[in-house]
Amino acid sequence: MADHTARLARARLSLEGLSVGDAFGRHFFYTPLREMLVANRALPAPTWRYTDDTMMALSVYENLAHFQGIEQDDLARRFAQRYAEDPSRAYGPTAAEILQEMVDGTPWADAAGKPFGGTGSMGNGSAMRVGPVGAYWRERPPSLWRFAMPGGYAAEMSRPP
Repeated sequence: MADHTARLARARLSLEGLSVGDAFGRHFFYTPLREMLVANRALPAPTWRYTDDTMMALSVYENLAHFQGIEQDDLARRFAQRYAEDPSRAYGPTAAEILQEMVDGTPWADAAGKPFGGTGSMGNGSAMRVGPVGAYWRERPPSLWRFAMPGGYAAEMSRPP
């Protein structure tokens, strides 16, 4: 349990860092003044509202806390639930479409497998969400790889300690 507690603390620090970076960066993504703001090293005015990337990373963190790894069905349920609670968090159009289908009852694997011929995403969302996983498993790269891959939870949990 102490090991899990230490791993979860690292994952939380990662989550805190990515959420601040996400909220900070959002101010520069949606403004024509971005070049001027960056050139002047101007801080965005409050309030810094984070995006879908942090919403989904929160789900990743909760999944790690509960399962000590990634359980895909639960994670997908958490993604859809957070989307339904607040779809205004700058979800990209494809992510919003997938998540709305999940909210409407489509199994996550079916909804996620449709766009781009089932080859994945065109965005950077997974890079925004993987930080807590990397922080949690930093001292065990084989576990990190297994949990990051499809079906990783089942593969990891079936291995002897």
